Amino acid sequence: MTELPLDLLELMRENPDAMNVPGGLLTKQGPQDYVGSVPAIAGTLFFKDAHLPAVRDAISACFEEFQVKAEPKFTWLYREDPPEGPDKTAYAEAKPLNKMLVRMDPDDAVSFHYTSGVLAQDAGPWDFQVVGLPAWRAEMGGWGLCGLRFSMPILFVEENPGLFQTLFVSFARRLCAVHGYGGHSLILSAARYDENQAFEAFLTSKLRGFDAGNLVSGAVNAHLGIKTVGWLTAIDNDYVEKVGGISAIRSALPMDWFGLFDYGTGLVIQGGAQPEAAPADSPMPARLVLPNMLLKPIRTPKVRMHYASAGSEPRLIGLAAEEWLNRFDVADNELMAYKAKLLDEPKFAGLPDLPTRL
Repeated sequence: MTELPLDLLELMRENPDAMNVPGGLLTKQGPQDYVGSVPAIAGTLFFKDAHLPAVRDAISACFEEFQVKAEPKFTWLYREDPPEGPDKTAYAEAKPLNKMLVRMDPDDAVSFHYTSGVLAQDAGPWDFQVVGLPAWRAEMGGWGLCGLRFSMPILFVEENPGLFQTLFVSFARRLCAVHGYGGHSLILSAARYDENQAFEAFLTSKLRGFDAGNLVSGAVNAHLGIKTVGWLTAIDNDYVEKVGGISAIRSALPMDWFGLFDYGTGLVIQGGAQPEAAPADSPMPARLVLPNMLLKPIRTPKVRMHYASAGSEPRLIGLAAEEWLNRFDVADNELMAYKAKLLDEPKFAGLPDLPTRL
């Protein structure tokens, strides 16, 4: 499925828990007896106005579509400062998301994080998180955007071709997404995020195709530009025009290797047939370099990813965060060589059920 440095799919078929990473790995206290993180395929979308009823309805519709089409195995619901009810609930005991959202005041911040770990502190590959600004912050401006992230097990995405892309495009359409991305990600424990950042920093230094940083941090500067590109990259129509329009996109991204899907207020770019892990000790894949360079002018100039560590553990902050943002950058005179490199990379197979951008 991807160019990871091991037969990942066969490993997961034989042992579904083989990719679970012990909690607290690479910290001073050493590994702990819980699942600190697990690799998955995740999609992240940034959007506006989670305080409005219509947008809250769209959030509920995304969650319901995810439940119906993917049948995620959720076990716990976390909320930050909920206006009513506990901040942690067993999924089986939680009220439906749409009913919780409709009871909230516009000035209540949206914060729901569904997880799939066995224990409350465990990370799991099924994940659905949404965060949204309260009305007063959204109306003031400058506080960032709202965000939604969903994830699936890597093996599930492999065995259900096209489903992840279908949901990503559908969610982008429902939310009128400003921008977003999808591909490999490390899902960290919702309850113990801080102590599992170190392993994420380490992993992303080895595999450039993995996302890094949590949804809340990413949303803070999301109004300034896109965070990154991925296997899937969403940009709204304003950003499409800022990079030269659809003709410039088609010229930069040959259609035998890239798909363009219309979500109404923007488009989703798919690079290649499968997600790319992009090992750091291998040449960078053209299907990530080319969209990165095309969209570089609309990239955010700064990003929040990790929190500082008192124990000098690995973190993506300061220069390390900047290097992560720039990890697919190349000199302009190298672009033709990367277009030639596409000839040796897997082609885009096409998805007939998704509307394309002409």
